[in-house]
Amino acid sequence: MAGTNTQYSAIVLGPTGNVGGRIVRLLIKNPLCKKVVVVTRRKMDSFAGPKVSEVVVKMDRLEEEVAPHAQGVDVALAAFGVGKGSAKMLEEEVRKIEIAYPQAFCRAAKAGGARVCGVMTATGADPEARMKYAKIIGEKEMAVESVEFDFLGLYRPAVILGNSNTPGVLGYVMPLLDWAMPPSTTRSTRTTSRARWWRSRSRHSSRSRRAALPRRRP
Repeated sequence: MAGTNTQYSAIVLGPTGNVGGRIVRLLIKNPLCKKVVVVTRRKMDSFAGPKVSEVVVKMDRLEEEVAPHAQGVDVALAAFGVGKGSAKMLEEEVRKIEIAYPQAFCRAAKAGGARVCGVMTATGADPEARMKYAKIIGEKEMAVESVEFDFLGLYRPAVILGNSNTPGVLGYVMPLLDWAMPPSTTRSTRTTSRARWWRSRSRHSSRSRRAALPRRRP
């Protein structure tokens, strides 16, 4: 925020996932967050509260259907993707979920007024990678960068503890080995929930070079 007491509103894509759900719960608890819009594919009752509004959309019409609800938002957050499940899916479907949908969400949020955006990608993201999934995630980062927010954070978790694709034993083993892990070369992001982003690496693209939410112009 431009100041420590600046209030803001947020819109979140992927609130039903471990990471997205944790993000929404933190926003609900934060007194500075005055409004949270959650974007889902189906009706859910996980987040009740006076400052939460739910938008159920058809994913192939994501940008058009989100746009009216994104008016006046300050921050857009996307924790949406297929992860390990991509190995069982057609590449065309993976690209829709990992690239087309997040980009459409970001465009709708930017058009509505959001100047700050955070998107979860994955470690190893590289549009020139030989591994298909890493290449797709690299293209995802390029797609959301093309929307040109004032500030964009790309968060690359290596392992998400509590995720259905992550062996449960890692939740016990990895904290014990934390002392041996090399420090991240960029900012680390962690939460205290089951959906912790382990050694999450963030890559920031910011024209203003500020990680703060700019004040809205009068």
